[in-house]
Amino acid sequence: MAPQIGEIILGGRKCQVGAQVKTWEDHGMSFKGKKNTWKRELPPDVILWHWTGGENSAETTYHTLINRSLGVTFCIDREGVIYQFIDPVLYDPRDTGGQIGRRSISLEVANYGFRLKGQKIPTRGKDRILDEEVIHGMKLRCARFFPNQITSIAALTKVLCLELDIPMVFPREPDGSIAMRVLTSKEQRAFKGIMGHNHKTTQKYDPGWNLFRELEHLEQAA
Repeated sequence: MAPQIGEIILGGRKCQVGAQVKTWEDHGMSFKGKKNTWKRELPPDVILWHWTGGENSAETTYHTLINRSLGVTFCIDREGVIYQFIDPVLYDPRDTGGQIGRRSISLEVANYGFRLKGQKIPTRGKDRILDEEVIHGMKLRCARFFPNQITSIAALTKVLCLELDIPMVFPREPDGSIAMRVLTSKEQRAFKGIMGHNHKTTQKYDPGWNLFRELEHLEQAA
């Protein structure tokens, strides 16, 4: 089966992505004019990966963020469909604050995220593979993203990096391994590339570490 080709909107231009895409022109949901959305002041130089913390639809995620006075540019649903809510070249919808928030484009991906030992897995998330991970010193059972979600994350991230001149690199340790920790303030100020919410703060565990292993080839290809 040939890969699906969709189009996202960047600076008013339509750019092809190797995945199914629905923009605000299709679904009617936009963060333009909403709380926590500003005109873009700093050119984005960070792609910030998140999980949603639930198995809900992109529509539900959108309304949840609206209710919390938050915003996001993209959401990838359980089937791997990319929902775009606003043009990230022109506008800055934030679901995370600070310096990284002002410089980033956030990708929320439907996934309940993690459970501690003994915690019940949500019914709709029982079809996910679990990985034992240690994040910020916590032993967690992290739910993997589905293959179609990983394909869409990769396709979208690659296009954003290429079109917006964002380095296709991950945070790295001096020995060359992927940094699996919170970056220092100095490192955060200097970093340009692809990172997770868990690189920004100890209060967040998304998107886990396995996604970086799965998509390390993005950096290698670049």
